[in-house]
Amino acid sequence: MRHFVIALCLFAVAAPTAGVARTNVDDPCLEPGEKAITLRTTDGARLYGVLAGSGEAGVVLVHQYASSHCEFMPFARDLAELGYRTLSIDLRGEGFSSIGRANVTRLDRDVAAAVARLRADGATRITLVGASMGGTAVLAAAAWVKPRVDGVVSLSAPARYNGLDALAAVKRSRVPVRFVVGIVDRRFALDAQRLARAARSKDKSILRLPGAVHGSSLLDLPRGTAFVLAFLAR
Repeated sequence: MRHFVIALCLFAVAAPTAGVARTNVDDPCLEPGEKAITLRTTDGARLYGVLAGSGEAGVVLVHQYASSHCEFMPFARDLAELGYRTLSIDLRGEGFSSIGRANVTRLDRDVAAAVARLRADGATRITLVGASMGGTAVLAAAAWVKPRVDGVVSLSAPARYNGLDALAAVKRSRVPVRFVVGIVDRRFALDAQRLARAARSKDKSILRLPGAVHGSSLLDLPRGTAFVLAFLAR
């Protein structure tokens, strides 16, 4: 059911990618109590996102390829009920976000803008969660965002994506990190193992789940959700 709802949301937000990010859009994934926002990155991209929940523990949620903030909204609501402040964003050029004159490859700057917003709203502890290309983006961002974030979760991230090098990033980063991947998810499974081995952080681990489940769908599996929630609550 979760994937059916997400699919409807993604279809509905696919068209308005042209123009600047704006909050006066008909977002079918926005529910009462949640807040639509816009962000500007340091290189000029305009991003759309949805805030849910409150509290000092913040979670940035970053979607996979050809997707949008809708992908993570069910999980964002689960986290909000547990006392987390969440921000699920549309990466530049996806959903309601625009690239403008920004560098199309710098998805890590989108993550940094989301971190800054959560901090401005009162979050003092922040974890990044990204799926597939969003996973590459959060791993890359965790290596340089200041002040340092408190944790990063990769759900099937490729080691490299469209100019972003997560492998190089984890070799520099000391941020606690968790990797989740489907065992037979082809090269993503191999990349997860490469990333986990290369990660410099002393606080790291990998969960390899049966099958070829990919990206945010790993959170549909009880072991996947439990692994991530335990990391967030540590």
